[in-house]
Order: sequence, then structure tokens, then C-alpha cells
Amino acid sequence: MRMALALSVTVAQAACVATAPASSPPGAPVRVTNNGQPFQMWDGAAARKVADAQCGQRGVRSTIYDRYDRATGAWVYPGGCA
Repeated sequence: MRMALALSVTVAQAACVATAPASSPPGAPVRVTNNGQPFQMWDGAAARKVADAQCGQRGVRSTIYDRYDRATGAWVYPGGCA
């Protein structure tokens, strides 16, 4: 009985994690780096692909305010996930 309960809780938790972005709540800006390493300013296309993957099926909401943060080497998408 305990094993079945533990398994059902684990499956329910896995389902929740798979549908929600792991790093940012809805509406929060998305910040991406290159696996912990800084992107360069000219790596915008690669950063966008990472942000889309981070946000899941609907991708990142790109705006004219997307920017490169020189201090951290991260690309910032203020629109958050779509």
C-alpha cells in the first residue's frame, strides 16, 4: 500500500514539473546563460533557442525590450514565457 501511494505521489509530481517552466514563474523575466557560462552579445539566436527550450512548448515571449546583460553574460527576456 505504501509503495503504491509513494509511486502515485511521484508520478503526480513529475507531471507537474513537466508542464511548468522550471526556472521562472509565469510573467517573470526569463534570464538564460550558456549552461552556466556567459553568452556573448552576438549569441542572440542561440540564447533565444535556449530560452524557448526553458519555457517549454509555447516558448519565450520576445519583445523589443529583450536585452543582453553585459555584467552577467545573460540574455534577458522581460516578457517571460508565453
